[in-house]
Amino acid sequence: MSNIRSAFANGKAFIPFITCGDPDLETTAKAVRAAAENGADLIELGIPFSDPTAEGPVIQGANIRALAGGVTTDKIFEFVKELRRDVKTPMVFMTYANVVFSYDAERFMARCCE
Repeated sequence: MSNIRSAFANGKAFIPFITCGDPDLETTAKAVRAAAENGADLIELGIPFSDPTAEGPVIQGANIRALAGGVTTDKIFEFVKELRRDVKTPMVFMTYANVVFSYDAERFMARCCE
């Protein structure tokens, strides 16, 4: 069974959403660890996008602040690699197709697998 599937083993799951880099990656790491320590079954990490029109004002603001703080997709991949040293809770990315395609879809997927 995959880690993601196992998050739903009880038929429901607690899945917090956190925008990476809002207000900075250090704070994001603390939030991810706190979510894991407090029973999150799966953690959804948002990769910021410059034009998050499909989101509401809260996530739009988080995206804008993260990007203004210098967060990049490469920094997020390295950040998650560090988190994986001690966070065992499954994590998934939420982002826009634009981010994946501008990064190069094959390269993006390869980095996810790392």
